[in-house]
Amino acid sequence: MHAVSLFRRGKYSQAWVKDFYTQAGKWWGPEVSGLETPRAATIERLCGPGNKRILELGAGAGLTAALMADAGHHVVAVEFSPVYAGYAREHLKTPRTGTLEVVEADFYTVELAGPFDVVCYWDGFGVGSDADQRCLLRRIAQGWLAPAGCVLMDVFSPIKPIRDSNTVVQLDPLEGVPESVEMNRRCHFDPLYSRWIDEWEPVSAPEAALAQTIRCYTPADFLLLLQGTGLALRQLEVDGNALDFTSGAITTAGPLMEAYSYLVQLEIGAETPDLNTDQL
Repeated sequence: MHAVSLFRRGKYSQAWVKDFYTQAGKWWGPEVSGLETPRAATIERLCGPGNKRILELGAGAGLTAALMADAGHHVVAVEFSPVYAGYAREHLKTPRTGTLEVVEADFYTVELAGPFDVVCYWDGFGVGSDADQRCLLRRIAQGWLAPAGCVLMDVFSPIKPIRDSNTVVQLDPLEGVPESVEMNRRCHFDPLYSRWIDEWEPVSAPEAALAQTIRCYTPADFLLLLQGTGLALRQLEVDGNALDFTSGAITTAGPLMEAYSYLVQLEIGAETPDLNTDQL
């Protein structure tokens, strides 16, 4: 029996999360996005040289974690989908310069022995509510992150999903993935809750469609979310290009207009000012 699509339920709940990512792991296999190598390189670029203890949340199929271990880091990869955790454990069979540990668990409840020099969360922040996001940020600040450590995290922006709303892309089955099928991928955007809804519909079985939803934050909204979490914004960038969030300069164009997400680097510290809105 197929799980019911979040989008067809018409109301948000967290019930969709495990159903979607478990099935998606079968549809997509241990997919390679091409971002894994740049992400691993970002650690040294933003966090400095030397081997580090790294926690990766929502590790998916584990390739980024494996590449970080190959660079000499000691990596703990947390993934709650049993399908993706299984893919990630395949990387344990290969010797690494550093170390790799895979933990199949929910990172809202898992107990991990900190501290970590770096906490990473690639391509997944925003799955829950604002309260869920703040809870996770506080867990990172209070339980996992070393005092001089940093967080690297992708945050989804609303601009690109709004532009792509109501579009459909037809996708062929993936080669070498036995359960991959021809798909219609639909983009929706909820303007009330600022959530991107990403729906995947098998062409031969539309009743089996599933959707994921991500809360999207402008940088100004993300700074508001950080308040009270113990974390402050150090760096904000798109495709490696840093954006100045302190000048108060008017911005009407630039990379954020075309990006699904931006990268933030966070540190333990005082609250970050609100994009100089006090100058108005």
